[in-house]
Amino acid sequence: MKYRIAELIVKYSDQPGDLIASVEGLSDSELDRRLGPGKWSIRQQLNHLADCEVNYVHRMKKVVAEDAPLLPAFDSDKWASNLFYDKSSAEDSIALFFTLRTTMAQVLRELNNRDFDRFGIHTEDGKLTLRNLLERAVEHADHHARTIKKIKRKFKIK
Repeated sequence: MKYRIAELIVKYSDQPGDLIASVEGLSDSELDRRLGPGKWSIRQQLNHLADCEVNYVHRMKKVVAEDAPLLPAFDSDKWASNLFYDKSSAEDSIALFFTLRTTMAQVLRELNNRDFDRFGIHTEDGKLTLRNLLERAVEHADHHARTIKKIKRKFKIK
């Protein structure tokens, strides 16, 4: 991804509103639609996005506040299966995602470009800068937004 920092922050800030618009008005049965067996439903993807955002924000804050902190990985499939993603409230997941993004975006806007070179050590991926983490968060939300659109197209959901 070749965005400037300011563009990344804008995209990061805009994604919650885009996500809300994409699922607004969906019924419970529509939220439970999936591309196929073994694939996550819209509801599960929303919960996954919220939980991943908890982790992204935690990592970014550690990188901003600490010197070369350890950034733990997590197993998103185990989180999905053991934390009842299939029964989660889509509304609560969206609210959490929105709140996390809004509060982190405020921090990101206060930083200077040099701060985005600060880094942490991810337990699986090694050295990651704040910019890397921000890019990953944006790319991750984009990926799931595209998947939600595919599900909606497949089932002709408006």
